[in-house]
Amino acid sequence: MILHPALRAPARRRPPLSSVLQPSFWPGLSETPLLTPSDYLRLRRTAAGLSIAEAATRLIDSRADQRRAEEFLRRLETPGRTALYRSTIAHLLHAFPFDPAVYWQLAEEPQQRHPRICHGCGCSAHDRCADADGGCCRWVEQDRCSACSQGGRPCA
Repeated sequence: MILHPALRAPARRRPPLSSVLQPSFWPGLSETPLLTPSDYLRLRRTAAGLSIAEAATRLIDSRADQRRAEEFLRRLETPGRTALYRSTIAHLLHAFPFDPAVYWQLAEEPQQRHPRICHGCGCSAHDRCADADGGCCRWVEQDRCSACSQGGRPCA
């Protein structure tokens, strides 16, 4: 049965998919910048309150190796660089606290499989920090934990 055009229900027009996926269409969702493995290490070192020189001192046995250790850390914190070996990242645990599994997820997994990480101190559900109340931090913004959004000192 064919209906006269005037009797048909008006066709709904769908907005193009490209406009639906625009961030402005969803004001509650904000794009957070991609966090790289080098960013993660820098955030965790900074959250521990260490300069590159101080972290390097924790990695070496003698002062003669200080310059090499500092250069090593600078390379690992250079955007776009990642460690080649898991043992390299495991060795960094002598310098400051972080989760090697998080580092390797950032290095090897696609973005949709990256863990949620605070862009202030680098903590995640796998390595939480302490907030101003002395308890474990919690998420209060898309990319900030409670310790960082309180404006207190960086957490470790």
